[in-house]
Amino acid sequence: MGKEILLLPNAEVVGKVMANNRNPSSINTFIVKSGQQNILIDTGVGDGGAALSNLKIAGFDPKDINIVIITHMHGDHIGGLIAGGRKVFENAVIYINDKELNYWLNSSAPDASTAGMAKSVQAVYGDKIKTFKWGDAITPEIKALAAPGHTPGHTVFEIESDGEKMLVIADLVHVLKVQLADPNMSVTFDTNPREAADSRKSIFKDVSKNKTRVAGMHIHFPGVGVIQETTGGAYEFSPSVSVR
Repeated sequence: MGKEILLLPNAEVVGKVMANNRNPSSINTFIVKSGQQNILIDTGVGDGGAALSNLKIAGFDPKDINIVIITHMHGDHIGGLIAGGRKVFENAVIYINDKELNYWLNSSAPDASTAGMAKSVQAVYGDKIKTFKWGDAITPEIKALAAPGHTPGHTVFEIESDGEKMLVIADLVHVLKVQLADPNMSVTFDTNPREAADSRKSIFKDVSKNKTRVAGMHIHFPGVGVIQETTGGAYEFSPSVSVR
């Protein structure tokens, strides 16, 4: 993802940190094991995507997934829920933020494609969909935190176990190099660009202060590392996959 998706890009910043518009990106999903439960956070783009094949490479069958948690309802996050008009995760409960689900199902959202996909997910999964509010614990280890702006119900997830924390930051960043250098820069996909920037700055500051490892859906695979503040409100990302 490059400068073409940035809103009001700062030419000086873009030129400095992203030579030749090079900004490697991925579409990541994450598996969390909680006791006997296998939890999938987001599902990728679905048909034509690699999420299912990668899931199998990692040793999981779709029927092994007990819970699917959705960060927000854009197609590259919920697309993998359905294949051929049928459930992909037949044994899973699907957790979606209440504001997010209501926005795409009931509003006159300008993104007709996302709204249509959300309605398809609702039709296919029915009462297997459970909503949560910001601040709720999905499992004892996973807590939903507010990060609105990219979408109205965009959610990040704090995972805590054995005294360690990780924050799944969802779509807080797309053009990582630029948005680290200037977190005020939002993207064309944001429903509320100013709110998205406010969420990004607040969470960047918090994870930097507390040295919390992050996992991002559009940070170059494997998408896990540490964000540290440098100078003048800028940040840097250091890949850091290993855990104690």
